[in-house]
Amino acid sequence: MSSLSAKRKAAIILSWAFALFCMTVIFVYSNQTASQSSETSDGIIAKLMEYFNLNLSTGFVRSCAHCVEFAGLCFAFNLANLSTFLRFSPLLSFLSTVFYSSTDEIHQFFIEGRASQVIDLVIDAAGASIITVVLVIVYLIYKKHCEKRGNICQF
Repeated sequence: MSSLSAKRKAAIILSWAFALFCMTVIFVYSNQTASQSSETSDGIIAKLMEYFNLNLSTGFVRSCAHCVEFAGLCFAFNLANLSTFLRFSPLLSFLSTVFYSSTDEIHQFFIEGRASQVIDLVIDAAGASIITVVLVIVYLIYKKHCEKRGNICQF
């Protein structure tokens, strides 16, 4: 890594730090007991009701949280892989996210009142899939724009 520019080294470090931050946030929420997790969900539901007059079920809020957390992690993996390898690698990022999701479900098996659930893994993968599709579309638009201008795309 000594031949890399300082700017590239910083990009690699920051992007992997962002991925690590996302993984840490997921781990912290997964480490909550069932009662702590319910309190968190109930607090979010209360805020949604207060600010937007939305009365949502706990299950829906939890599913959305799973989807958003793992979409964010997949986005972070995409940034980290792009800065490290200088290649857009959505499949690697998606698989890394699903792998982390599976370890998260195993972790929850050991937390009081929590359980490992395949449906959570599916919801996590859905979040990763959504952001992957969005990023692929953005990439294809970028690539077409580059080609239209006669430029070579960097990624």
